[in-house]
Amino acid sequence: MKGTTARCWRRPSCFLGVAPFYVKAPKFIGERVLYPTKPKGSVQKVPILGGTPITADTALELRRQVFGSSELMGSTESEWLGQSFCFNDADTAQGYSLKMSKASSKGLAMCVQGFVLKHLLFSRRGPRVVADPSSLLRATAKAQEEALAGALSDILWKAGERQHAVLCLTQENVYVKDFPSYQSDGCTERIHIFEFKKQDELTFNLKKYLFEFLAEDGNGLLLFLYSVVLSREPHKIVEDMDGEEQSLLQSNGTIHPCLATLLLTGRATHYLHNGIIYEGSEDSMAKAKTGIVTRAEVGLLVWRRQEDGAQTTVGSRLKTPSLPVWVTRCNDSYGILFNPNKELTRDYHAENRFDLHYYSSNANQTTVTIITIDTRNHTNRDEFHSPPLENLIHTKWQGAEVNWNGSAPYV
Repeated sequence: MKGTTARCWRRPSCFLGVAPFYVKAPKFIGERVLYPTKPKGSVQKVPILGGTPITADTALELRRQVFGSSELMGSTESEWLGQSFCFNDADTAQGYSLKMSKASSKGLAMCVQGFVLKHLLFSRRGPRVVADPSSLLRATAKAQEEALAGALSDILWKAGERQHAVLCLTQENVYVKDFPSYQSDGCTERIHIFEFKKQDELTFNLKKYLFEFLAEDGNGLLLFLYSVVLSREPHKIVEDMDGEEQSLLQSNGTIHPCLATLLLTGRATHYLHNGIIYEGSEDSMAKAKTGIVTRAEVGLLVWRRQEDGAQTTVGSRLKTPSLPVWVTRCNDSYGILFNPNKELTRDYHAENRFDLHYYSSNANQTTVTIITIDTRNHTNRDEFHSPPLENLIHTKWQGAEVNWNGSAPYV
């Protein structure tokens, strides 16, 4: 210690997980001594106990399923290592939202964001149920942590068909050494695997070890992605993708569309239509194409500018989810639309005129974007001269009037 200043741990802006923290030494006011207080909702770093060390076979399988290769470290692996979940500042207008430093990880983040909103807006019990939605969106640090743990739990439990879930956490020990088919990445070979048969136990452990997913210098995103793969099981993911052994991360680092459907629905299907359809002719065996088998909690809307005007078919089970929250894939860029009123997807009268919040973790989005949709006033706009996000909105509310409320359309 030098002079009157003591060094302690300071909580980084996007890591809620380590205490104590850097502050100045106690201040003396008269005869009173003021000591720094522990921030509310701070996640604690605790020893990770139990679990099963990863094997070489599992490490190979995870790397190949996620990255397409395990032999060498490439740009995609480098893009995803060292990234964790990070919220915007608590108690602000965008306190509800996750922010990502790299565009490649925004697709995964927006899918998780949908379930974070579920827990912030629609899963509360007690007096805060009737709270002003804007106050719920100005989430406290504690609310952020609880919502993230709940969101990760929901996704993993759904991926495990509501029967089991797997959680990947890291230890200091290295369990898989380099060999011709595997080059270490600093994360995969240190994993301990935990399996749960009850969602309550999964959620409890996610809250306990949440620092693993929030650590600024950690690998929270990759650990969660590995957890999703093992919860669903790699061979089932291949079956979901019609037997195609495609990596869940594409060569440019962005997520494969099948990963988005896995995160939202628990199945990594290519197809977004309702149920199963069969394609074939009288001379050939009809091939089953399995789409979305049940109504989604968090929806998905897709639009991409095509020269021939063809668009991806999205069924009502994704277009009209049980919650008014939609992940958006607009020209292959991900974002999220949502409304705090749960009745929006329950009563069609609520869809006459309503607001949608839009968020995309875009560095240029410094203020809240609220778009007003009026389905009573139909417009006939040329999609080639309309903002892409408006074209996406029209895939759900065809011909509706879209008002950006003074914001310049940036999507």
